[in-house]
Amino acid sequence: MLQRWRREFVEFFFTKGSALTVAIAFIVGQQFTRIVDSVTKDLLMPLLNPLVPKGSFEDLKIDYFGGAIEIGKLFDTIIEALLVAWMLFLILKAIKRIERQTSASTEEPELS
Repeated sequence: MLQRWRREFVEFFFTKGSALTVAIAFIVGQQFTRIVDSVTKDLLMPLLNPLVPKGSFEDLKIDYFGGAIEIGKLFDTIIEALLVAWMLFLILKAIKRIERQTSASTEEPELS
C-alpha cells in the first residue's frame, strides 16, 4: 500500500505536468517556507541571540561612508537556507528508511 501511494505521489508531482499539480506544489512550498521561517525566528534565533554582541543578527551592520551594509539580514538568510537544506535532508532520509523497511518486509524469503 505504501509503495502504491509513493508511486501515485511521484506520478502526481513529477510525471503529470498539469497546472493543478504546479499550483498544489506551489502551495506546499509556501507552507514549508512558513514552517522554516517560524523554526528560524522562533526557535533557532533566540538560541543564537545571546552569542551575538547586540542580541540579534538583524541588528548587525557594517557602517561605511553614508550608509550601512546590513550583514545581519544576510546571516539570517544563510541560516534559513541551511535550515531548509537540513530539513529536506531529514525528510529524504526518513523516506529512504521507510522504503528500505517496506522493501525488506515485502521481500519473500528464498527457499533452498
